[in-house]
Amino acid sequence: METAQCLAIRETAKEVSEAVINGFFGTINSELSQQIQALDSAVKATLGKIMEQSKLVSDKKKQMERDYNDISSRYVDHFEHLDIDCYRRIHALDERSFNLSEKVQKDLLSETPGNMAALNLLGIEETSSSKTFILISSLNRKSFDVLQTLHDYITQELKINTAVNSFLFDEGMAGKTLLYIPVIWTESDMLEDAPVKRESFIPDNFDDQEKRAVTEKTDGFCSGLSQTAWEAMPEAEREALNKEFKILAELEFHDADDETEKRIYRTMLSLWQDSKLHSLERSVR
Repeated sequence: METAQCLAIRETAKEVSEAVINGFFGTINSELSQQIQALDSAVKATLGKIMEQSKLVSDKKKQMERDYNDISSRYVDHFEHLDIDCYRRIHALDERSFNLSEKVQKDLLSETPGNMAALNLLGIEETSSSKTFILISSLNRKSFDVLQTLHDYITQELKINTAVNSFLFDEGMAGKTLLYIPVIWTESDMLEDAPVKRESFIPDNFDDQEKRAVTEKTDGFCSGLSQTAWEAMPEAEREALNKEFKILAELEFHDADDETEKRIYRTMLSLWQDSKLHSLERSVR
């Protein structure tokens, strides 16, 4: 009896749950069906209005095209009549000139090769003379263009030479003269137990032999100096160098997106701001 009662309770629970689930989904299905029908009716009504308005617009367009064609045809006829009337009035003002022109054109167009052979010697000579004059005129024009081009070229060259000569100084030298070049000499101490690193930076417009000679002179001179030989750089010169250094750093790292590049940029600025610049008042020969 207990087993039968459990089976009955299970069957009853199953029927109740199925009734609840079917009722819930049936209600949702009914609601969705009603909403779909309402939306379908609204879409069909809106589509009908759009089709009706489209038909009205098409009819209006056709009517405007008909009106435009009617108006344009009337004005085209009107302007054609005005052109004909204007031609008649101009022709009447100088009728003899028009008649002569028409007669000459008719004679030229209807002239046969036999008539061309009947030209006299004087006409041939006049034709040859005209062709000669035309050829000579063409040669004169081309010669004038060539001369004008040469004149412009020589004038431009003289202007360039004058401008270049204005920057030059024509001075004689009795013998050898001193040539001063800027050299940057650096001395770096490494963190490890390594020798001191010395470098000389020389402009690129010198060959390798000249660079080696300048480097040897600079190393021999600067490495033998004592610390007292260096003097603190004036504030004005330091500010000028600081400005140029920041400009070069901005040009090098202005579009750096990598975090490493940004850290290098910040470290460079920090080292530069903490550095103490010194200079020498002597020159190396």
